Amino acid sequence: MNIQDFYQKLDQLFAQHDMAAIEKYMTDSLASARLDNDPAAIVAVGNELAGFYRVSGKVDDAIRLSQNVLQVLKNMGQETTENFAVALQNAANVLVVAGDRDTALQMYRTAEQILAYRGFSTDYRMAALYNNISALQREMEDFEEAEKSALKSLEIIAGMPQYRAEMATSLVNLGEVQTRRQKFDEAKETLEAAMTIYELESGDRDPHYATANAALGNLYYYWKKPAEAVPYFRRAMELIERDHGRNAFYEMMARNLKTVEEQI
Repeated sequence: MNIQDFYQKLDQLFAQHDMAAIEKYMTDSLASARLDNDPAAIVAVGNELAGFYRVSGKVDDAIRLSQNVLQVLKNMGQETTENFAVALQNAANVLVVAGDRDTALQMYRTAEQILAYRGFSTDYRMAALYNNISALQREMEDFEEAEKSALKSLEIIAGMPQYRAEMATSLVNLGEVQTRRQKFDEAKETLEAAMTIYELESGDRDPHYATANAALGNLYYYWKKPAEAVPYFRRAMELIERDHGRNAFYEMMARNLKTVEEQI
């Protein structure tokens, strides 16, 4: 399999927002890679399909696939490589959704050690990892550590102007932590900066733009300004449905919207 061709076709399908076609293309590609006994293709397609299943709510399938990818990489002798660190992050992301936070954090830390060993301490890959760690620490209500991790990510990515979208992701993570620490004015400034980057770089096409809208909705909810939260939750729902269908994230935003409307 030509992996570059696989990603190119996948990007085209995502641009069309046809979830059924995307899933079929990836499952067919994975079957083909396994038939050809092509471990590099199995890893590439498996990582993408596991991520797709994660956001689609098919958590058991995502766990199975992400664990398979790790095993394939181990069989290839790549346990200390960048590829293994990325696969660890992907597998940990799935476990976060499954609720196994302690194991996920251990996997993130292992990925951090591998990336540092490989010389990626100031690379965008490490910035992305710190974003994931920050988000998990926020879920675990360890807000002080979550803020430290978000700031580490931002410090790394700030020196890379070519990664504007990743900068916005780091800002969203930081803004969410600032919200939970009741630093509302700071959070507003941080999240609005992220929104500006998304809008200037890709309009509303970046898949993380929905998360930025959701974060602003959450900010105004915690700030006791429910009327200002409403348009952001509604917009987040529209974007999630467009990009991923009515998944678990969509349902969460629907519940949040109902809560703030009842408060109003």
